[in-house]
Amino acid sequence: MQFRFHGAGAQDGFTLIEVLVAMTIFAIAILGLAIGATSVIRANQTSLYTTIATNLAQDRLEELKSRTAANITTTGSPENNISVSGVPVKFNRSWTVTSNCNSVSGLICVTVTVSWTDYISHNVVISSAVKQ
Repeated sequence: MQFRFHGAGAQDGFTLIEVLVAMTIFAIAILGLAIGATSVIRANQTSLYTTIATNLAQDRLEELKSRTAANITTTGSPENNISVSGVPVKFNRSWTVTSNCNSVSGLICVTVTVSWTDYISHNVVISSAVKQ
């Protein structure tokens, strides 16, 4: 015994409307995944550049702190277009030195700023106090 539930004029398969709705839902899902992937890639790239800039700033800060207080220049001429191997972005680095750090005599403040531009401008600023 076989059961068939076909009504008069019924056809097997999907209608054109059903196919279009399914394709639309699929396209929206793929678009969402693409936007999410783009955001993750951009965030990873920004994190890489921030790490590089922090290392460049830390390197200059340590070099300045290794000098005697009398030998630390008060301002650093900007070092522009610093290249890092394998990175298409150029970094700019400068520093300032101020005496009486935080109104404390005998201390000088050394502030190093590294900036770069990828899709927007960024900068990293680190500072330290050095005994005179």
